[in-house]
Amino acid sequence: MKTRAFKYSVRLPFATRPISPEWLGSKFLATLDALTQIDSNTFPDWEVGDLPAMKGYPLAVARSRIAEIIDHNVSRDDLGRPEPESGCTAMAYTMIDARSRRMRLCVRTWLGDVWLNAGDEMVAPDPGIVTYPLFRAALLAINTIWQQHWACVQAFRVDYDQVPLYAGAAPFPYSRFHIPWIAYLGPSLLQGSDSPPGIKTERTPDGGLLMSATEERLDPTNPEHLHRARILAETMMAQTGLPS
Repeated sequence: MKTRAFKYSVRLPFATRPISPEWLGSKFLATLDALTQIDSNTFPDWEVGDLPAMKGYPLAVARSRIAEIIDHNVSRDDLGRPEPESGCTAMAYTMIDARSRRMRLCVRTWLGDVWLNAGDEMVAPDPGIVTYPLFRAALLAINTIWQQHWACVQAFRVDYDQVPLYAGAAPFPYSRFHIPWIAYLGPSLLQGSDSPPGIKTERTPDGGLLMSATEERLDPTNPEHLHRARILAETMMAQTGLPS
C-alpha cells in the first residue's frame, strides 16, 4: 500500500463573530498582497473564488468586488439556500499549471480559521515550495494582519496519530496543531512559560515567541524532527489550553 504524502499548511484561529464582507475582504486582500511580496514566483496570479458559481476571478478583477464575492460565498443549506448567519468563506488560489506548486488561502468564518495550504487538494505539494524560509515568512506575515494569540505551520496526513511514523515510533498526539513545524505564541500566552528544550526560539516584534522544530523541511518520518515536533505540540497544547 502506498504511503500517504504529508500536506503542509499555515493555520491561525480567529474568534467566530458577526463580521462584514467589507471587513473580511480588506483582511483577505491584505493577506494575498503580503504573501505575494514574500515570493512572487511562489504566490503569482491569485484567483479569488466565487464558490457557488464555481468560478474564479483574477485578483485585479476581484479587488474592487471583493465584498460582493465574499457576500456570495455565504454558507448554504442542503437546498442551496443562503444562510448568512452561519458565516461565509473567502478563498483564493495561485494559478500555476503544476497543481503540486499551487497555494490556497482560505478563511472560513463559520469555523473561525485562516489556512494557507501548499499543493492542490488532491495533489501533494512539490518539495520545492515547502521550505523553512518561505513558511516562516508566511506565518509571520499572515499573523501580522490577523493578530492572533497562536499560529502554526503544520504537517498533516489523515493517519498521523494512528500509525507509527517511523519504525518503533510512539503514536503522535492528535491536536489542532497536528504535527507542528513552526509555532507562534502571542504575549498573552507566555506568562510563566520557558522556551522548550531543544527548540530554536526567537522573539517576534510584538513580544511573542516563535518556535521551530527544524530549519530544514519538516520530515515527520525523521526521528529527530518528530521528537522536536512532539515537544512543540505538547508546548502548544499546554500554553493554549487546547488539549489533544
